[in-house]
Amino acid sequence: MRAPVIGVDEHGFLCDPAGLPVEDRRGLLVPGFVNAHTHLELGPVATAKHAGFVNWVGQFRAGPPPSAMQAGRGVYQAIRAGTAALGEITNNGRSSGAITAAKMPARVWHEVFGVDCVAVPADVSARLTPHAPHSTHPNMIRAAASLPGPWSIHFDEDPEEAAWLASGTGAWRPYLERAGRDLSAFDIPGLSPAAYLSSLGVLDRRALLVHAVCTRGDDLDLIAGARVCLCVRSNQHITGRFPDVHGMLDRGIPLAIGTDSLASTPDLDPLAEAAVLRRAFQQIAPEVWLHALTAGGADALDLPVGRLVNGQAPGLLLVDVPDEDPIGALFDGTVWPRRWLECPAV
Repeated sequence: MRAPVIGVDEHGFLCDPAGLPVEDRRGLLVPGFVNAHTHLELGPVATAKHAGFVNWVGQFRAGPPPSAMQAGRGVYQAIRAGTAALGEITNNGRSSGAITAAKMPARVWHEVFGVDCVAVPADVSARLTPHAPHSTHPNMIRAAASLPGPWSIHFDEDPEEAAWLASGTGAWRPYLERAGRDLSAFDIPGLSPAAYLSSLGVLDRRALLVHAVCTRGDDLDLIAGARVCLCVRSNQHITGRFPDVHGMLDRGIPLAIGTDSLASTPDLDPLAEAAVLRRAFQQIAPEVWLHALTAGGADALDLPVGRLVNGQAPGLLLVDVPDEDPIGALFDGTVWPRRWLECPAV
């Protein structure tokens, strides 16, 4: 049986990325994975580990600019990894074309920045999304959250974000000043990132908070009505921190998984991301990570993927894991072979 998936190769041409016949064999049949947070246009950049987000941004900006070629490679790599759908953050719109050519289900948001960008663009329906609470004017955050459907925002990724929002101090102030931002246009809220978004009235199930690395205690209570996308390999590279996943699960916060970009993560494999979570939080059942990789991501993006249902596109995956404890083995860090299948009657 030949895998019927249509994709885009590393040069941007249409292709069958599976490229191999599927044999009759045992394995774990799962829905295609959902990578709920990607930056496909961003390629690898040499950055120092554990330097903090402000330093990472400075090193990243010295690297190559976003490109259409990198976006095409990113889609190819994502499909090869067993990704059925994406939550994509674009900076120039070029990844949209690669995703469309691959006929891949996706939510694509165009990222905007600027604590001094007070005016909301007329065409907010283009699915603009604010970069983060500390880097975007509240008018833009409210506008993005007012549109129907899910929206995404980087959130509580680094302690410097909280310092800036609480008191206007820390490493972000000199960085924004060097960038020429008019800081008088932004009223320091004197709040944590969670309390700030709560004060804007934007925390509901349509909000996808990406990272939440530093969110703890009462702030977890404040975001309990939203969703969280975990990108822990990026967090490990930039800050060396893990989010409070136990606290999130205790509060019933729905989880999704993303890879972030190749500028902070070694690859675009969401299964490798989940394996790191499994190792870091061994008391949590592996079924939690399987749900976050599939239905959790699909719900966060409001896309019709992520479940074993009759006629689901773009298909199902057969992962060649051992028969003994296959779900546990799925997340043990092994790069298991995976093949796309035609969707059977389930």
